[in-house]
Amino acid sequence: SSGINAEYGVAKVTKAKVALAIGDNTIFQVLASTFGEETIIKIVMPMLQNETFPVLLAVINLLYQCLKDSKDSAKSVLEPWLAEMGESVCPHCSHVETNVRKQSIFCLVELLLLFGPDQMDPHLKSLTVSQKKLVYLYYNRHQRTAR
Repeated sequence: SSGINAEYGVAKVTKAKVALAIGDNTIFQVLASTFGEETIIKIVMPMLQNETFPVLLAVINLLYQCLKDSKDSAKSVLEPWLAEMGESVCPHCSHVETNVRKQSIFCLVELLLLFGPDQMDPHLKSLTVSQKKLVYLYYNRHQRTAR
């Protein structure tokens, strides 16, 4: 691992460095567009379950950007991950950090926009009533402004 770092001049990535990068969403746009949905999903799914703040926020931001940039053609790539994404993102809607909660809600909204309520509702069961209302508030607002 250190040989690779030395060979490519890659600095050791620490949680503190990741935390500094969180403020710059450009990195998430670049990563999402460079690697594509399937690769991003394979990277973030285990991290959603194991990381803590601030890395968790970076992971959720990356997932959000990936979903936001996804086109309808990506649905077939994302659909097999739908249940796992719902199960992994929903618990973070109750996270102690406000930004983690907010980005988790926005991820769920993007999933709703991609797959629709009929397909997504079964994966939102673990949300509280108020969390689900918030997700649908943003979803409906997006639907109105998109027309």
